[in-house]
Amino acid sequence: MDPMFIGGLLLALLTIVVTTLMDGNSFAPLFGPTSIMLVLLCTIGAGLMAARKEDAGAIPKSTIKAIKGQAPDVQATITQLAQLAEVARRDGMLALEARLEGIEDRFVRTGVQLLVDGADEEVLRDTLDIEMATLDERHSAAINFFRQLAGYAPTFGVLGTVIGLINMLGNLSDPSQLGAGMAMALLTTLYAVLCANLFFSPLAERLKRMNDLELAAMSVTMDGILTIRRGASPRGVVERLESYLPPSARLGVADRLGQRDAEAA
Repeated sequence: MDPMFIGGLLLALLTIVVTTLMDGNSFAPLFGPTSIMLVLLCTIGAGLMAARKEDAGAIPKSTIKAIKGQAPDVQATITQLAQLAEVARRDGMLALEARLEGIEDRFVRTGVQLLVDGADEEVLRDTLDIEMATLDERHSAAINFFRQLAGYAPTFGVLGTVIGLINMLGNLSDPSQLGAGMAMALLTTLYAVLCANLFFSPLAERLKRMNDLELAAMSVTMDGILTIRRGASPRGVVERLESYLPPSARLGVADRLGQRDAEAA
């Protein structure tokens, strides 16, 4: 799991615990199973009503991806493209076909396959653009789902508060029921705020950031594939693609291909 996500979550929860204890309060009144069920199940139910079946099926995978926070390895992609450029320049585009099985990244493999097939630059660009647009649309569905949940949760918190107040006012003749009604009224609001701001909204923003990083990495890949298609040298590919990186992250052609191959490039 990504340490930033876990660290932020623990910091927020620890702050709640510490401040509660500092004021001499007890945690027992803060546990309300019915309030938790009302907020979570109603919020998720409303989110599912607004989602397609295909989108909802991808939510668990998107949640795990957001928590793990594995960004694309752009450095490895640039090195791989430099090596492919070396093969294409030395042996021709058709020689890249032998490298296809060793390419794990689906987007890179698609671009290399188009090079082997002799696709012109316009077809190559359009095909990769469609791949990027499809991925963005798929990820946007998950991002919007969690953003919707973050918006629904406070509303159902208010609903729980209203239910609790109604029960409390309906039992004014029985003082023993007043505490239970007021507890549900306040706890649903508490859980709704926590779910929206400590889970749903952060997950949506993490997914958005991961999507931006993946699209940026795909843009680098597409630029590299097009540069190879134009017949650029490995050195030219490295210098062009490393312009996407901050200066401190630029390795140079020698580190990516080895000194001897760099001199030949």
